Amino acid sequence: FSFLPVTCFAMALSTFVGQNLGAHKHDRVKKGISFGIACSCIMAELIGICSYIFAPHLVAFFNDAPEVVAYGTRHMRTICLFYCLLAFSHCIAGIMRGAGKATVPMFTMLACWCVFRVTYITVALKWFNKLTTVSWAYPITWSLSSIVFLIYFLSADWIHNFDRIEANKQG
Repeated sequence: FSFLPVTCFAMALSTFVGQNLGAHKHDRVKKGISFGIACSCIMAELIGICSYIFAPHLVAFFNDAPEVVAYGTRHMRTICLFYCLLAFSHCIAGIMRGAGKATVPMFTMLACWCVFRVTYITVALKWFNKLTTVSWAYPITWSLSSIVFLIYFLSADWIHNFDRIEANKQG
């Protein structure tokens, strides 16, 4: 439930970017994505702080066994203060999809959230066989994908992708 607002911002940014790039409103895209990323990250972090504070009660909604609450609380308190990284990754992925660069988020998330996460868990559990080892896989991979997305976002000319497609069709 904590991730739903994050995914909603990402989907909204995808639509916003696609429509405005299609209309050649590049300045509007830049302003809109700055606002969207900021709102999403702030909302995610507020949800994370609330999740951290109320973790035992939230876990108990699903199972109130003391051992389950203890493990669930430990897991939540490990990951929830990093929700801003999850929000950032989802927002940049939505922006790239809206700009017609859907393979960028697909490969980034596949590499970071699937391949790296599974590899990390498999290797790390051999030395640190604890639940927190698995829990740390989430913030680590969210951080990694955020770095990859930030590098691509700042270095690639994704904002003119539709302009290039149109020029290729006409030429």
